Amino acid sequence: MKTKKSLIIIGLVAIATITAGTVIGVSLMSKKPIEKQTPSAIYCNVEDNNSTISIKKGDQVNLTLQDYGDGGYTWTIVTLDEQLLKKESEKLNWGSTGMLGDFGKDTWIFTALNTGNTTLKLECARSFNTTDIAQTFVVTINIQ
Repeated sequence: MKTKKSLIIIGLVAIATITAGTVIGVSLMSKKPIEKQTPSAIYCNVEDNNSTISIKKGDQVNLTLQDYGDGGYTWTIVTLDEQLLKKESEKLNWGSTGMLGDFGKDTWIFTALNTGNTTLKLECARSFNTTDIAQTFVVTINIQ
């Protein structure tokens, strides 16, 4: 009789342990970690000239354009709404081909600060002759 009672008690303890473990496990699994929204990055180049892109507030725009270092030409941002877009960085990536005339590429990173529509415009010109514009890049950005 004592053996039977002992087995019943052991069985009840085992059931209670399994039930408690299941409840704790379900409780831990139901608490989802807070997911941070990772900003997206949109990559633009000369093929996006005169186009419209759509991004979300917090997203980044990575713009890469060919550097025309020959003859003193440099890219300059001429239109930038700083209420909507923040220029995070500007970097020259030297040409890796070793070919004559490969001056590399310029890359700018912008972050969308607020919702709205804006135009980003860059001109490739000489600093000593701003009317001699070799190339213009324009993109309309719709920030949602």
